[in-house]
Amino acid sequence: MAITTIESKNTDNYLIWKHSNRDLSIGSQIIVNESEEALLFENGQLLHILQAGKHKISSGNIPGLDGIIRRSVGNTPIIKIDTWFVNKVVSTDYKWGIQLQVKDNLHQLLVPVGSYGSILLKIEDPASFVIQVAGKNERLKKEELKNFILPCVERGLKEYIAEKIKEGILDVFNIESVLGKASNNVKDSLKGVFEKYGLTVVEFFVQGIQVQGESPEYKKIKESLADAASLKIRSKAASEADATSLKIRAKAASEAKQFYKDQKELDVLNKSLEEVQNQTKEINKAIDTKPNEKQSENKQGGGNLKDKLEYLRELLDSGLITKAEYDKKRFKLLDQI
Repeated sequence: MAITTIESKNTDNYLIWKHSNRDLSIGSQIIVNESEEALLFENGQLLHILQAGKHKISSGNIPGLDGIIRRSVGNTPIIKIDTWFVNKVVSTDYKWGIQLQVKDNLHQLLVPVGSYGSILLKIEDPASFVIQVAGKNERLKKEELKNFILPCVERGLKEYIAEKIKEGILDVFNIESVLGKASNNVKDSLKGVFEKYGLTVVEFFVQGIQVQGESPEYKKIKESLADAASLKIRSKAASEADATSLKIRAKAASEAKQFYKDQKELDVLNKSLEEVQNQTKEINKAIDTKPNEKQSENKQGGGNLKDKLEYLRELLDSGLITKAEYDKKRFKLLDQI
């Protein structure tokens, strides 16, 4: 069998690519470009990883191939191996956008949530990447890897949001508040997921996350919360009205009590005034009794008139008659002289 050369060609759009020629003779060579690594497999078992350069198939030249070469028979031994080329240059950064169904624990409804962002990956372990991701595919493009990545991102973000809702840290109405922390937390969880596939998460960003406001579920939750808020407002208003009513009744009772007290005091004053007025009437009546006799007595002797004037003065001083009444009576007595 002729000596052959194994080399990757036109693989710029591929992350990994399997060479179609499996039969290699002693003396054949494998050429690995600067941007690549070459992985040699036998029956799915990794034999060796070749770095950039030219590698000749010969005994003792490539670790892992000596046993295969010794088992070969004939003058021109043929070995059967699979050669995978891994492109280390192709950028594995992706823009992603996903739709989630997030459960609102209070209303037990699934609410649609949209999110988008970016992720940058690096092939850290080419062997694990080829075995775990490529599978039976002999080529894998960058966009094809995206189809593998998105379900992992969706699952990681959904689990993070569900956990925070369960903890009571957020709900469907403040879900955007987790943007900053979501990037770091989901990135950490994705590292463990992608590690077994030979990938490392270099960067991960959640750039936007929001509830789909036009969804029937979201509207139903808003209506429910609006009804609850309205009921709370009405309840508060009723409580305040009851409190106001109690204050008004208490004030009215207090005012009624004060009115009764004032009225009672007024009745006492009126009664006292009535007694004074009656006493005054009696005095006036006594003064006015038998004027002719008093006049005769006054003419016969001034002593009686003087006594009456002094008595009249005592009444004024004691407050039993007014000044006007005093002057009137005084002039009346003096006219009798």
